Amino acid sequence: MKEYEIVATFLNGCAGSAHPQTFFEEAELSDTDSYVKTKHGRDFDRFVKEILPDGKILYTYDNGTVTYIYEFTEL
Repeated sequence: MKEYEIVATFLNGCAGSAHPQTFFEEAELSDTDSYVKTKHGRDFDRFVKEILPDGKILYTYDNGTVTYIYEFTEL
């Protein structure tokens, strides 16, 4: 298991919110896919996963109304 800092950002265009909601969490995970799957089970296949050059793992999904972004940084 690896320890990650998780930054979750939600952009809700429908609610008229000008500011994204951002949440921070630290967790020990065996795999980051499982974490996102537990949050968005049926929509998981629609997420785009990127591994950035600095090692961060990014998951992004935009359903037209809400954009979900999860960023995992190994600690």
